[in-house]
Amino acid sequence: MTGITRTLARFAAHSKFDALPAAVKREGTRAFVNWVGCAAGGSQEDAIQRSLDVLTEFNGAASSTVIGRREKLDALNATFINSMSSAALAYNDTHYTTVAHPTSPVGAVLLALAERQPISGKDFVHALVIGNEIQCRVGGILVTPPAESAIGLSMAGLVGCIGAAVSAGMILGFDENVMTATIGLAANQSAGLRETHASNGSQYIQGHTARCGLMAAFLAARGFTCNDSGLEGPKGFGVSFASKPQFDIAVQQLGEQWEISSLAYKPYPSGFVIHPVTDACLEIAQKNSYDPAQIERIELLLNPLAVQLTSRPTPTTRNQAMVSLQHWTAVSLIYKAAGIAQLADSILRDPLVAATRAKTVMKTDDAVGREAATARIVFKDGKALEATVKDCRGSARRPLTDDDISVKTLDQLSVAFSKQAAERIVAECWKLEQYPRVDVLAKTLGAA
Repeated sequence: MTGITRTLARFAAHSKFDALPAAVKREGTRAFVNWVGCAAGGSQEDAIQRSLDVLTEFNGAASSTVIGRREKLDALNATFINSMSSAALAYNDTHYTTVAHPTSPVGAVLLALAERQPISGKDFVHALVIGNEIQCRVGGILVTPPAESAIGLSMAGLVGCIGAAVSAGMILGFDENVMTATIGLAANQSAGLRETHASNGSQYIQGHTARCGLMAAFLAARGFTCNDSGLEGPKGFGVSFASKPQFDIAVQQLGEQWEISSLAYKPYPSGFVIHPVTDACLEIAQKNSYDPAQIERIELLLNPLAVQLTSRPTPTTRNQAMVSLQHWTAVSLIYKAAGIAQLADSILRDPLVAATRAKTVMKTDDAVGREAATARIVFKDGKALEATVKDCRGSARRPLTDDDISVKTLDQLSVAFSKQAAERIVAECWKLEQYPRVDVLAKTLGAA
C-alpha cells in the first residue's frame, strides 16, 4: 500500500485535542503520571550516573530538567536521560500487541520541549496521545500476522523514535509535509537489539530512541528533507524490519480506535510478559501457607514469547533479575511479593531463591495469551497448588486504577524526593491537562 507515511503525518498534523474522546485524554494523563514515577524511580540507577558522566563532558545549554536529579542538560541530552531513566527498572508502560514502551521516549521529548517554548497541558496530552498512537500503529505493521519481525529486534527501539518525532513535530507546529519528512528521518534511525536485555544496553535503547526522535524533528524544522515513503517504500522501514509487513494496519480505523486505550501499566518492575506468571505465583503464595524449601518443582504454562524474551534461570546481576522469569517466579513464591525490594543483591544471592529458580519447568502454548499463565507448585510430599491467570494485573482487561498508578508513582518518587514533595508532585501531575504552561510543572521534577 502506498501513502502510509503521509497518511499518518496528515493525521498528526491535523489532529485536534478537542476531537479526542474523553477516555483517550484521560489515558494520556495516566500515561504521564506513570512515566514521571518511572523516570524518578530509575534516576539514581548506576546506568544513569554512568551516562551522565559521559554526557556532561559534552553538554550544551543547561536548560532542561533531569527528573530526580540536580543536573541540568540540554534538550537532546535531557531527553536521552529521562527516557532511559523511565526504563531503568523495567517499570515503564507496555503496548501488548507490539511490546513497545511508547511513553518512555514521548514523555521525555515533550518535557524537554516544554522548557524550550510555552506548552499548555492540553497540547502536551494531545501530543503524547498522538505520538503513542502512531508509533504503536507503525509497530503493528511489523507484528500483525502474517507479518513477522525477527525476535532479536527491539520494538521499542524501532518505533519509539517515530512516536517521539511525531510528538515533537506537533509541538513545533509542523504541517503535513514537514511531518512526513520527520517520520522518515526518525525511521531512518530505528535500531535496537533484544540481545542487550538484562544489561545497561537495553536501557540505552530507550534513551537513544527518544533523542533520535527529537533530533529528527529539529532537523525537519530546519528544512532537512526525507523521502515520502520512509515506512512503506520498497527499501523502507516495513520490509527492512519484517517479512510480509502489513501496512494497512497502520491506518485502519485511524482516529476511531485508539492504541493508548490498550496501554498497560506495570504493577511489577519486570518484563511485562513475566507478569501473568508473577500474578499466578503471588495468588498461590498469598492464599496458602507452606515451606518454600519443600517445593519439588514449579510447572508453568505460558505464552512462548515470555520464554523467548525472559528465560534466565541463573541471573547474577540486578539487570538480569529484572527480566528473569525464573527469578520472579521464585521470589513471588518465597517472599509473597514482587517489588523493587525483591531486586536486592541479598535476595539475588539467597541460596533458597537460587534453588527455587532451578525448580522451574516451563511449557509453552501459542493458545495462551500474553496476558495469561498457569502456575502449578508440586511439593515433595505430593501436594500441589495451582493458579491460572487469564488477564494479568495491568493488562487492558484488568487495568491499574488511578489510585494504583498513584501508589506506584509515589513509591518511585521516594527514591529522589521527600514524602511531602512526592505527594505534591503526584497531585500536580494528575492536573497536567489544566496547566497553562507545563514548564512550571517540569521545574518541580528536578531534585531540590
